Amino acid sequence: MSSTQPYETTEKKIHILIVDDDPMLRRLFGGRLVGLGYDVIYASDGNEGRETARRLKPDLIIMDQRMPVMEGIEASSRMKTEAETKDIPIILFTNEDLSLETEKIIKDLGVDAYIPKSSDFKILAQTIKDLLEKKNKKATSS
Repeated sequence: MSSTQPYETTEKKIHILIVDDDPMLRRLFGGRLVGLGYDVIYASDGNEGRETARRLKPDLIIMDQRMPVMEGIEASSRMKTEAETKDIPIILFTNEDLSLETEKIIKDLGVDAYIPKSSDFKILAQTIKDLLEKKNKKATSS
């Protein structure tokens, strides 16, 4: 299996929530993830992302930082304290160049990974696969 293929499971399709205020970026990255076999759900700001995550319980969330209504770090922080969403892996996916101090803060808040949008798509795909495998192992060992 190629390293960019989704984690395969026979129970259900894997759902990824993309939270980004840029519709073109949502379609671009969503289309590429659909091409890898994932089902993709969209939200356009952090608050809508939180509501969508609570309602649909995706397997993983890709969260932009700079958005109207509620920014990504705040939305992620809140989701990591809410019972319905606390175990969903979150990737902060942003154009911002975060300082090492900010990267530590987001890790402390429970964000599982930080990837610049300028990174090669293979890095995002591999990070998704790794986080889903880690989540699956945690679920089966509980």
